[in-house]
Amino acid sequence: MSDPDRLATLRGYAILDTGPEPGFDDAVQLATLICEAPVALVSLVSHDRQWFKARIDFPMGETDLDASVCVHALSVPDLLIIDDLTQDPRTASNPLVTGPPGIRFYAGAPLRTPDGVVLGTLCVIDREPRPGGLTPNQASALRSLARQVMGQLELRRAMVAQDALLAARRQAETELKASEAYWRGLFHRFSEGFVVGEVLRDAAGRVTDWRYIDVNAAFGALVGLDPASVMGRTVRQVFPGIEDDWVDDFAEVVETGEGRTFTRQIGAIRRWYEGRAFRLGPERFAVLFFETTARVGAEARSTALLALGDRLRDLVTIPAMTRAASAIVGETLDVARVGFGRLSADLAVIDVEPDWTVAGVASLTGRHRFDDYGRLRPKLERGEPLAIADVRTDPHTRDDPSPLLSLGIGSMVNVPIRERGRVVAMFFVHDLHPRAWSAEEMAFLANVADRVEVGVARLQAEDQQRILNDELSHRLKNTLAMVQAIATQTLKGIPQRDAVDAFIQRLAALGRAHEVLLQQDWATAPMRAVVERTLDLHTVLGRFAIAGPDLSLGPKAVLSLTLLLHELATNAIKYGALSRDAGGVGLTWAVAPEGGGTLVMSWQERGGPPVTAPTRRGLGSRLIGMGLAGTGESALDYRVDGLRAEFRAPLAMLNDPSSGAD
Repeated sequence: MSDPDRLATLRGYAILDTGPEPGFDDAVQLATLICEAPVALVSLVSHDRQWFKARIDFPMGETDLDASVCVHALSVPDLLIIDDLTQDPRTASNPLVTGPPGIRFYAGAPLRTPDGVVLGTLCVIDREPRPGGLTPNQASALRSLARQVMGQLELRRAMVAQDALLAARRQAETELKASEAYWRGLFHRFSEGFVVGEVLRDAAGRVTDWRYIDVNAAFGALVGLDPASVMGRTVRQVFPGIEDDWVDDFAEVVETGEGRTFTRQIGAIRRWYEGRAFRLGPERFAVLFFETTARVGAEARSTALLALGDRLRDLVTIPAMTRAASAIVGETLDVARVGFGRLSADLAVIDVEPDWTVAGVASLTGRHRFDDYGRLRPKLERGEPLAIADVRTDPHTRDDPSPLLSLGIGSMVNVPIRERGRVVAMFFVHDLHPRAWSAEEMAFLANVADRVEVGVARLQAEDQQRILNDELSHRLKNTLAMVQAIATQTLKGIPQRDAVDAFIQRLAALGRAHEVLLQQDWATAPMRAVVERTLDLHTVLGRFAIAGPDLSLGPKAVLSLTLLLHELATNAIKYGALSRDAGGVGLTWAVAPEGGGTLVMSWQERGGPPVTAPTRRGLGSRLIGMGLAGTGESALDYRVDGLRAEFRAPLAMLNDPSSGAD
């Protein structure tokens, strides 16, 4: 076969430049294991390159033909084996032999089509010469693997052809559907709900109603009426209480001559329709009706789930959650009653919380026994929802439906709610009349129940966390108090009382910091609360002029700021502005833009005695020098009129809630 024919055959397999596939990757993996060679390739030889469908331990995905050894295998009847590529005149000058990767041994089995065309090879390569080539078993296995690769190529080509056939069939079906839609459009009068109406006016010329002139069978099927029964009657007679919008829409079509498209619900039927109205004459119009109940319902349910998610995220009590869910479900499904109740351990009794009802429907709030209303418990015990389309005919309730009917329940759905795998509550939906609950409505109710279940679990987890935090806070206070007592007793004989007092006060400051963090669930705490709690421990807050924006500090920053302020306040009381009645401190902070946001905190004392820099550097001085969050960015100026200090730290470091105390 000529080379153009071979290349055409290769193109027919549509394999070049495709992604990795397990069948080919497995073949090269087996080839390396069987032939004990580091490199194996599935190589396909095109007109200007060889491309590798699968490869192991070979750096390139393709090479030019002048670097191809496989090209020499196209014309041999069986395996091409070259023991030492540097000694064979066909390959001695091959760039893959003379340069990287420095291949020395080659054995390739041809990939031969059923028609005898060689597309490439399955080959193994070594970087050392092999005077003995392959063993008979290795050669036989390499041939078998090459046939398997060819089988993969044949299977792949068949699948590509099948996909093309399916795509062509889908295109033909699409074109057929479009053609059918076109012809249905030509005969829409006979296939869709079609109405011809005539507007009715009062003495002043105002449109008050409209009358049916012509109705086709399709419209009768849509609304469940005999077309003959509506001829000559007005829409208000056919559908008492129908909205004025129906009349106004068609009056506008007649008076303006402009068509309208609208979506309406016929209340008594509880189905939604899209209408396309156009004028037929001075007082007449025609309307094409299409039922859109499924589409409108799907949109309403989707919107309701989004709204429910938003509501549940913001609510903080279980009753508020269940009331919100009940209202959303009731309005979305247009039912009479929706509620939530807690179940007894044996599932015999339900305690219904305040439920949602439409006007005129009584609430079921209170305790009820399931056995008083039929065989409702078995489904609950299995954790399965129960949908009853008609309580008078359903096997669960038909023996005596009167208790349910007396409560205004013509149809119902019960959806169990689990807690730790056990059914503990129930979500229920009631309607006054028989109603077939669709699979989409049941899925919606199951989704609502799941979201309520998750919301309730979240609140319970938060309650448990609050209890745990309170207990931790209590234990931490006791621990710090014990440490303070031990320190006081242990150090009572030490003459350096200033150092002892400073240590005790630092413990108290740490206790305040932990108290603030525990109130915030050990996540972040407001900076102002930390400042006020710490300074209030030393003197009245009125002696401080505090100002700064609302910022949140992470746990490490809270502890660091607490110790820093404690040392500054202690020094001010002993030696600085707070040692005199007239003295005070200005404490301000702001966020500077540099570095993506930097907190700058200033401490300025006034009205105190002249101050001088300390001559020795104790623990307090070192804590102050460490600055905010241990950054070391602190500047102290011991001026005659009072200490001035400035501290800086990256805002991202300070408000990181994941940075625990070191």
